Amino acid sequence: MDEPWGVEANGGAGPSRTGTVAVPWDVLGPDVAAKLQPSVDTLVEDVLASVVRADVPREWVVGVPNARNGVEHGLRGLLELIETGPREQLPGLELYFGFGRGQLRAGRSLGGLLAAYHHGARATWQAIARRSSGAGLTHETLGALADAILAYLAEISAASAEGFAFEQAALGADRDDGRRRLVAAIARVPAASAAELHALARTIDWRADRPVAVLAFRHERIERVAARLAADALLARVDGTGYALVPDPDGPGRAAGLRARLRDVRAALGPTVELTAAAESARWARLALALGAPGADGTRAAPALVVATEHRVDLLLLCAPALASGLAEELLAPLDDAPEATRERLLETLAAWLRHQGAANLAGEELHVHAQTVRYRVAQLRDLLGERLDDAEGRLELELALRARRLRASTGAADR
Repeated sequence: MDEPWGVEANGGAGPSRTGTVAVPWDVLGPDVAAKLQPSVDTLVEDVLASVVRADVPREWVVGVPNARNGVEHGLRGLLELIETGPREQLPGLELYFGFGRGQLRAGRSLGGLLAAYHHGARATWQAIARRSSGAGLTHETLGALADAILAYLAEISAASAEGFAFEQAALGADRDDGRRRLVAAIARVPAASAAELHALARTIDWRADRPVAVLAFRHERIERVAARLAADALLARVDGTGYALVPDPDGPGRAAGLRARLRDVRAALGPTVELTAAAESARWARLALALGAPGADGTRAAPALVVATEHRVDLLLLCAPALASGLAEELLAPLDDAPEATRERLLETLAAWLRHQGAANLAGEELHVHAQTVRYRVAQLRDLLGERLDDAEGRLELELALRARRLRASTGAADR
């Protein structure tokens, strides 16, 4: 029978069938296996001497399973196949699947393990060839044995490659989960302790000595945001908000790069802090996400990155919403009885006049009205608001009241 081994996927955490080498099994069989069986122990030593050299990884020769187990299982599995021919499940593949997993866990490449298998296969063939005359093996049988060895080599190599890939996927999932857990530990309320944050960072080999900032955004945009951040950023959804932990945000060109890449995404960046203070950066980012992107005239612009440190006064007001609303309602109440259009013109004029520190001509240029019109409206405001316009603390209170009023309107309608 001249039949290649087929493919039999098992769908689980184990090896699947991958061999493709055709072997003339009819030349082999129980008689050939019986002739090789007495030499198994000697073959194991010959092959092991070829595989185990002075520079092999320590884990290959200590503990269980080790290189000896691999060589012995390989030879006995080969003899079993020589005796019975191909079967649905090759003997001993779970061991080689485990070797592949262990290679990755040890931090080593798959290539070194596969090279050892090739050394072992060559040593097996050489040892059998040396004993062929005594065992009564014909040239045709030796050729079939060579094919069988190559076929079995392909199978155990494939099993180890599959184990290596399986472990990569498992560790990748664990790593992704660890990245999410670190971000969640920072964003949750109350935040995790410094010790917990450092422990979580260690589990994913993430450098905890770098300055970081937290980015907040709408959680359904997480794929879009992830695609636009550097590979070392960590992302997670926490309580309905998306967060990203951005390392070294103040590095050369990084702030400008963030603004450019997130120009069409509603996002807010908290202040730069040490990892242990990242919860505070997350808090400011959450607050800043509620802000519009204000233009020079105080109106909201298109979605853009809001940098928390550029809006400290607004964020202070958002920290105490009840206090801010009370301040706005109390100080601006004298304008409530004016018609809506008049009230809005007066409030607009008051904001511009305060921004320009009482310079009517500059306020007029901003409002596109004559300076005399500004003075006329300020006179109306003085009648309504009293001496606050002439007092430094009073003007500060009025400016805060106007900001609080604008924030209350904009955050309620913001496209978060």
